[in-house]
Amino acid sequence: MAIRIKDFSKFQHFKDRSPPWVKLYRDILDDPDWHELDGESAKTLVMLWLLASEDETKQGLLPDDRKLCFRLRIDNKALDHAVSKLSHWLERVDINAISDRYQLDAPERAGEETEESRGETEHSSPLASESADDGFASFWEQYPKKVAKPQAMKAWKKIKPAGQVIADLMAGLEQQKASGDWQKDGGQFIPHPATWLNGRRWEDEAPAAGQTAAPSRNPIFAGAV
Repeated sequence: MAIRIKDFSKFQHFKDRSPPWVKLYRDILDDPDWHELDGESAKTLVMLWLLASEDETKQGLLPDDRKLCFRLRIDNKALDHAVSKLSHWLERVDINAISDRYQLDAPERAGEETEESRGETEHSSPLASESADDGFASFWEQYPKKVAKPQAMKAWKKIKPAGQVIADLMAGLEQQKASGDWQKDGGQFIPHPATWLNGRRWEDEAPAAGQTAAPSRNPIFAGAV
């Protein structure tokens, strides 16, 4: 087993190159798990992101424990402690499965853009890359029913929320997460995220104190997309 950075494709796009940088997304500013980290753990996580960029398979794999301790200048006990505190960003994986999948990956085509041109494109247009941060990552992190992510992302891009709309959307989400309708019966009446977005449900009026929203005529379909 080996340690890998979760969702490393966010940090590294290139299959056959190792740029001297990794991407750092603004959504960590709204990530409660990030803010709960102590300074040493946050520093370690950034170093792990950088070390993962050296992985030849481009899958976000980290070096073995011995080499990792050396690169981080810590001992095994400190490494185990760091990994336990960073479980939100790390995962244990089967190294053989990763290697087999890498062999099947298509090589990067000749003539593709360079790291520099890719970086210029991304900075010039926030929509130039599918992974450009438009607030969806923060929404997905906070939404309690994580199903049908592609449909949710499509609904988000259709709305194109920004500025005050995102603030109102997230505030409405937090309010509804605390509602009785969303908390009862194990959350089975929480709508799918795409349904919630397409219906602009963050604009729903909050029920009066001591009341819950009117039940759906067909509650069994409450979560349908």
